[in-house]
Amino acid sequence: MQIYDRISQAIENGIVSPGARLPGEMQLSEMFRVSRVTVRRALALHQSEGTLQARKGVGIFVRQQPRSFVIRDDMRFADSLVGHGERATSRTLLLDRASPSEEAQKLFGLTPDDEVIVLHRMRLLDDMPIYFTRKELPARRFPDFERIYAKDQSVSAVYKAAGIPWFRRAETRVMGGLAQTAEAEILGITVKTPVQYVVAINRTPDGEAIEYNRGCWPMNSVEFVFNAPPAT
Repeated sequence: MQIYDRISQAIENGIVSPGARLPGEMQLSEMFRVSRVTVRRALALHQSEGTLQARKGVGIFVRQQPRSFVIRDDMRFADSLVGHGERATSRTLLLDRASPSEEAQKLFGLTPDDEVIVLHRMRLLDDMPIYFTRKELPARRFPDFERIYAKDQSVSAVYKAAGIPWFRRAETRVMGGLAQTAEAEILGITVKTPVQYVVAINRTPDGEAIEYNRGCWPMNSVEFVFNAPPAT
């Protein structure tokens, strides 16, 4: 706990700034004159609380300050994330067709024998994972999803190709939870780190459900801002 407290103080006093990489375990053990096991436990505790984030094969970093994420109908992900000049990118982890979840069956009016497009994506800021999302979309509504998505990795482009120039976020639900194994590995956090789950439903202007989205954010990485669209 003494090592844990000293790392906390270094972060709070700005000795190591948000986004900075910590020295390696060996260097820290020499610096604090303790074993690597002791250092590892202190680091693991900080990671479980979300203060530090491990990047596999790179090192352990101080997590960036929480970013505001504006939830509004007319904003794309990159525009909704209010940061400080970081480079926002995305990475497709899975694109497949599968049986719909129970939630998707109810939302889209499907049976277990129907198909949905399953899309898993990770969002990154300056190459550090910040968000993981699982999307389900009705396959019969988007028969050319894979071909269109492959061009620029854009779901909005798929919507437009299907005759949906505009859509609305009809529902957003935010819940607290603890990161499961797969989510923790993707986001570079330890299992059972506090996270925020966000379930969103997209609909066309006439009310047709077109996307079921379940996302996962590390708890202290984001604050959600619900804004009404500007008056027209």
